[in-house]
Amino acid sequence: MQKFKATVVKGCLMCVALSVPQLGWAGDFDSFSMPVSNPVYNGDARNVTMVRPIMLWQSLPDRIKVNIGGVESELDLGGDVQGAAMQFSYAFNERFSLVAVKDGYINCEPDNTLSDHSGWIDIAAGLQYSFLYEPAQNFIMTGRLVYESTSGNSDVYQRNGDGNLAPSILFIKGFDKLQLSGTVGFVLPFDSDEENTLFYDSWNVGYAVTDWFKPLIELNHFHVLSSGSRNLNGFVQNGGADDLVAAISTFNGCDIINLGGEHSGDNADQVTMAFGSRFRINKWIDVGAAYEIPLTSDKETLMQERILVDVMFTMAF
Repeated sequence: MQKFKATVVKGCLMCVALSVPQLGWAGDFDSFSMPVSNPVYNGDARNVTMVRPIMLWQSLPDRIKVNIGGVESELDLGGDVQGAAMQFSYAFNERFSLVAVKDGYINCEPDNTLSDHSGWIDIAAGLQYSFLYEPAQNFIMTGRLVYESTSGNSDVYQRNGDGNLAPSILFIKGFDKLQLSGTVGFVLPFDSDEENTLFYDSWNVGYAVTDWFKPLIELNHFHVLSSGSRNLNGFVQNGGADDLVAAISTFNGCDIINLGGEHSGDNADQVTMAFGSRFRINKWIDVGAAYEIPLTSDKETLMQERILVDVMFTMAF
C-alpha cells in the first residue's frame, strides 16, 4: 500500500511539473549553440529566454569604391568602428518566443575622407515560431518576423526611411557532435526609395570537441535585390553626411547599415566568412568569439576585418 501511495504521489508531481510552462533553454536541444557572426539577421532557431551582450571591433577598408555623378572612382577611408549591443529573447514555450535582435551604440573613427561620428542604431524586434520541432531527429525549423524602427541616429547611417520588415526561416540540425544551422530571409523596407531591398543567407557549422569547446565556421551573404534612390540631389537639399555616403556608395553598408543609395546595387553581393568558437561555461552561460573577413572585395564593403565577442546568459526555469 505504501509503495502504491508513493507511486501515485510521484505520478502527480510529474504531472504538475509537465503542466508548468518550461521557459528558458529548450532542454531537448541544450547541446546546440547560437551563431556568432551577422548577429542582427543570423539567429537561433531554438526558443530560449536569454540576454546576450555583444561587443564589436571592425576595421574599415583603406579604400572604397564610389560613384560620383556617374564617374566611378575610389576614396581613402581606413580607421575602425567599435560597437556594443544587447540582444534578448523571451520563450513563451519551446515553440514560440519574442526576440529583440538589433539595438546598441557604435563609434566610427575613419582615418580619411569622413570625420569621426557616433550614435545609437535602430531598434528591431519581433516574434518567432518553430513550426517543425523534432527532438528525436535533432531538428528545428522556425519562422521569424522582425520589425526594424527608425529610432537611431542619422550620424551613423540609421533612421532613413520608414522602417522595414525582415521575414526569415531558421533551422538547426544536429548530427551527434556536429551542428549545422542556417538562416534565409529578406529585408523589405516600407520606403524602398530610402532603403535597399535585400536577400540574405547565413550558415553555421559547429563541432563539439568537448562539452565546453565548440569551434565554428560561418558564412554570410547579402544581396541587393533593388537599390533605393538616395542621390546627390538629396545631399544638396539636406546637407547631411549620411545623404552623401548613401549617394556615392556602390554597395550596401553591412548587416547594421542599410544605405538605400541609388548605386547600392552596383556591387550587389557581399560575402563574409567567420572563424571562431563557443565556450560553454555552464548551462546558463555561453561565451562566443569570432574573427570575420570579407570574401568579396573589401573595397565593396565597410569591413576589412571584424572581431565579435558575446556572452549568452540563458534563464532556465
